[in-house]
Formats: sequence, structure tokens, C-alpha cells
Amino acid sequence: MHLLHKRSSAVFALWAMACLFFFALPRCKAQNLAPNSSFELHDTCPEIFGFASRPLYWDRWDQSPDYFHACAGSLGGVDTLLDVPWNGFTWQYAHDGDAYVGMGLYTVDDFRELVGAPLIEPLVVGQTYYVSYWVNLATEGSYWETRWASNNQGVLFTMDEHIWSGQTGSGPEFAPRNYAHVNNPTIITDTANWTLVSGSFVADSAYRYIVLGNFFNDALTDTVHFTPGQPSLAAYYLYDAICVSPTPGECPTAVGLPESGQAALEVRIWGGGQWLQVDGASAGSTAWVFDAGGRLVAQFAITGSTTQPIGHWPEGVCVLRVQGRTGSIWHEKFVVMR
Repeated sequence: MHLLHKRSSAVFALWAMACLFFFALPRCKAQNLAPNSSFELHDTCPEIFGFASRPLYWDRWDQSPDYFHACAGSLGGVDTLLDVPWNGFTWQYAHDGDAYVGMGLYTVDDFRELVGAPLIEPLVVGQTYYVSYWVNLATEGSYWETRWASNNQGVLFTMDEHIWSGQTGSGPEFAPRNYAHVNNPTIITDTANWTLVSGSFVADSAYRYIVLGNFFNDALTDTVHFTPGQPSLAAYYLYDAICVSPTPGECPTAVGLPESGQAALEVRIWGGGQWLQVDGASAGSTAWVFDAGGRLVAQFAITGSTTQPIGHWPEGVCVLRVQGRTGSIWHEKFVVMR
């Protein structure tokens, strides 16, 4: 039996015993069926890209997706390609915890990277299941250039396992189905914020596995090329906080698919890189600015249209984090240049 099966069975057995012992607690019925749903647990910290190190229970189902975790840290004072928040593909904090997985969802000739895992328990035929997951477009990494954006950030359930053990471009690949149980039909171009995708479906089979990725071919995938004429690796997206449950309300529900959680927030650098202007945040908000290594550069209050001197700030990519009076949080990337 594959090690993943053993782990999945062990996790389910422990959960079942807990539910029997605490039979009076209804929470046991509201279980997330996605194992290690935020990818925090692992055998070893990621050191080599391509899922050589991976989160427990999850594996590559096609090509070479990647596992990112803050435990990857730095080597010789330089952030590794698999660190969080700064890595080879992006500068992004995890939506939940300290880890996420990433994969190419669009590269020509139907090249796709997929990540899959055994469910904690099989789905029940005829049961409605609710699914949610958070995705983010990866750009501005320390090594790879990914200038495409796409739609079809999806989730598919299968009966059979398809762990892919070949080298890139070889081996039995997971062919496009042109179908997903839950899928995002709109192009996500937001690089600063995580976007929630959610949906529900009625299980027509006792599915045993969950798969993350783009399950549609090139002809059925919409794309945007940020810098036409320049070489580009892929439309590369991060996944985090996967939820699968038969219980309504257990998984968060998206209201539409806004491409930005702070469409009204505007950030502008002017005066030869000497001033930062923030518009659109309500008075009483608080702002933090972090550099590419996640270090705090500045903190200040928002009083409407707010201007800050930044002549002493380091050059490079920065992230502005704004928290409103009600607790709402927005992020926006910008670049300091002089």
C-alpha cells in the first residue's frame, strides 16, 4: 500500500476515534475532508523545487509543482527559492499559516502542473459537498518570470490516484478533462491579495482523491499576457486553505470573484521616488510597509489621502498592508525606484 494511503487511513482513524469519544460535539460532523489543508505539515522543509519536498499527504499529479514554506528560511543570508514570503516565483505571505503550493496553470501545448491528495474519507454518492480554496497569481519572484494570467483555477475529484513520477515532459500525464467540480471562470490578475473561489456539487461517485490545478485545455483557457513580446514561463498560481465539507457554512463562500479586495485603494510614488501617496482607505486605518524580505519598513496612520516621505526607504519591491477600522485588510505591491 502506498505511504499516502497509510497516512490517510491513520488520520481518518484518529478522527473517527475522536468523534466517538466526543460524540456529543457536533463539530465532528463538520470535518474538512482535505488533509493538511493549508500544507503546514511536512516531513522535511522544502529545499529543492519540483515537489522533491512536499506537504504530508499531497503529491504531484502531473509535472513539477512546488511547495513553499517559511521554514525554508535562507541560505548564506539569501532567501531560498522556496521560502515564504520571498521565493523564486513571488513575494507573498500564506493566506493561512506559513505554507502554500504553487503550479503552472497555463503553458502552451496543454502543459499543466497538478497537485493531488487522498481525501480523509470518500465522498458519499448523492451528497452535496461544499468546496472553497484561495488562489493568488505569483509574480515578481527572485528567479522565474511568469508574465501570464489565466482563469480555470479549479478543483477536481477522482476515483483513482495519479501520482506522476516521471521527469518533466515525460511519463503518463494527466490529460485535460475540460471539466472541474469547482472552477474559476474569470481571469485573476490580482497579485497582492488572495482570491477566494468556492462552489458546491452533488457527488455522482464515491470519489477518493482531490486534485488542484487547471483541467481545461489551451483552447478553453482564457489568458492575459502582461508583457507581450517578452518570454514567459507560465501563468503560475498559488493555492492555500483548501476546504471540502458536506456541511453548509463549514467552508467560506465567495460572493462573486472580485479581482482585488481593495479596488478603491490607490498607491502612487512621486517626486522622484521621494513620496508615497495612499488614497481610498478610510480615515482611522493603519498602514504597514514591508520590504521584499518581509521586514517592517514603516508604520503610519491613514487620515484620508495620506502622503509619506520615503526617501530613506530601500529600493525594490514593497508591500503596503492597510487595516481598516472594522478589521478589513488590504494589500498592495509597489516598487521604490530612484
